[in-house]
Amino acid sequence: MQEVEVKEKQSSANQIDSSDELIRLVTSNADVTSQYVIFRNGYDELYAINVAKVEELIVNKELNIAKNSDATSTLVGTAKIRDEMCSIIHFDRWLGKGEAEGCFYELVVVCNFGHQRVGIIIKNVIGIQNIEADKLIDNSSRDPKTAQITELYIAGEKKLCVIFNSDTLLSEVFSEAHERELGKVNILNKLDLTKKILFADDSKIVQHAVSLALSQMELDFEVFDNGKDLLERLLSLELENVALILSDIEMPVMDGMALLREVKSKAGLRDIPFIMNTNMANPSIIEQAKRHGVDHVIHKLDVEDLQHQIQMYARV
Repeated sequence: MQEVEVKEKQSSANQIDSSDELIRLVTSNADVTSQYVIFRNGYDELYAINVAKVEELIVNKELNIAKNSDATSTLVGTAKIRDEMCSIIHFDRWLGKGEAEGCFYELVVVCNFGHQRVGIIIKNVIGIQNIEADKLIDNSSRDPKTAQITELYIAGEKKLCVIFNSDTLLSEVFSEAHERELGKVNILNKLDLTKKILFADDSKIVQHAVSLALSQMELDFEVFDNGKDLLERLLSLELENVALILSDIEMPVMDGMALLREVKSKAGLRDIPFIMNTNMANPSIIEQAKRHGVDHVIHKLDVEDLQHQIQMYARV
């Protein structure tokens, strides 16, 4: 595996300068789905988040936060970042570890998850690393707060790095909004569609929510944990019986973008409608997906839009 060079970032400015190498890398790799920001929590454990979900890094001590009354809450408070209010989350509190004694939490990672923009308080960032989907091991069944685990070399030493589950984070921290969206499943209409929908997402939370929605619409569907499993099943079916492919982007083994390229590059498959369902839907990612032939991109979790797009694109 490629070695990650440890580079500690220090700054006394409120916003890390845009010429900083790390910010430049984040910006330049915003449409590369295999690029990850590698960071430490307060216990010096390694975590990662996809570059495409990161807007910027801000120095924590200079950020003006209107704090919540509960000093131990995962949701620390609200800050105004680039003229928009942004919820601030303490990463270690969300993990259930609490704040590490004596730790200086240097940075806030500002993330955009489609419908939700949040800042996540962390210890520090190591750098940017390319991690291909086949190097990611699904860990969601062992710990719902983790999506995948991979191995990296940090200063010559092999370390385990966790890609945390942003779907779980959003559903837990913003539980009321998540429950409201799930409640909309009950108002979805039955669709007159007899052909099969193939759906890939490694997140059990999203699998559950989308399965509820598809069941409410009385649709025939199958669920897969990654793009490879979906592709193998697709090739085993009579293609005229497949209505639509619905896929996440960030998955182990084969990610959604690789699945999209495979499907749209094959003459027998390319006419099957393909919809991305992702919280990685920044403009660069959407543009890349369009270049590869995606029919539509929707944000997790929007069940009403999901029904609308199935009606628009599914093979009758």
